[in-house]
Amino acid sequence: MSAPTSNDASSSGFFKHLGLKAVSIGIAVLLYAVVHGTQDAQQTFSVPVVAVLPQTDMVLTEPLPATIQVSLRGPRTKLRDLRVEGIAPLTLDLHGADVERLELDGAQIDIPSGVRVERIEPAELSLRWEKPVSRVVPVHLTLSAPPPGFVLEGPPVVTPPTVAVRGIARRLDILQSATTDTVDLLHATRGTSERRVSLVIPDGLLSVEPSIVTVSFALREATSVHSFAHVPVFVAGAANAKTQPTSVAVRFECPIGAPVPAQAEDVVAFARAPDAHVDLADVRVEKGTCTVEITPARVIVRR
Repeated sequence: MSAPTSNDASSSGFFKHLGLKAVSIGIAVLLYAVVHGTQDAQQTFSVPVVAVLPQTDMVLTEPLPATIQVSLRGPRTKLRDLRVEGIAPLTLDLHGADVERLELDGAQIDIPSGVRVERIEPAELSLRWEKPVSRVVPVHLTLSAPPPGFVLEGPPVVTPPTVAVRGIARRLDILQSATTDTVDLLHATRGTSERRVSLVIPDGLLSVEPSIVTVSFALREATSVHSFAHVPVFVAGAANAKTQPTSVAVRFECPIGAPVPAQAEDVVAFARAPDAHVDLADVRVEKGTCTVEITPARVIVRR
């Protein structure tokens, strides 16, 4: 039997006690995770603020922040869990608050044991109150573009056209109107439609009543208008007959893409010869798919 080669020897040495080696590596990884997981770290979290306001006719002169920034220090694992689960909102009960400033501290933040609050921004909140006033302002419409090939048929109607806004006088003084959310015209169809939309008041310390309005509008197919001021009138059935006036104004309103006359010479206006020597006759124009307006619509025909 031949002696084992050097490669065979090294291979057998590598696989010798392989189970013990695997256990050792696992323990080392576990110890590393435990040691580094318990090490302190610092992270900043955005915490929502919820205010419970008193039942009073007074309002805050400055809005409370929607969130505060809280810097926490603690074990990495706990901070990582907080990052995933989030921190419960900070609830401020302002019933009976008679101070101008409210200080925030770590005791108000719901955090697990072993984690401490190092910094809160802002550290205090203004709580000045003032008696509100009301004012009536018009509703300003915000509209999207209509579907391709359609236009609004007349201005939209808002119901109600005005609303009452309530708040601090100095904030109301700069408010010119209450703006609606964008009214969607893009997905509307031909004819009359109705939408209920909310009003947008950018100042959080102002309230509006009602907060929802109704918008009615109508869409029609888009058209192009072509006008010709002097179109000669011919008398059908009487070559020598004359009209008074001898020409009329013609206005074409046509669907987009429909064939339209390019110049007055392309328009044929005619009146049929009456039985009498002198009589009134309607003026007609070949209109195709267009709507035609003729001025005057009738002329005097003399044979």
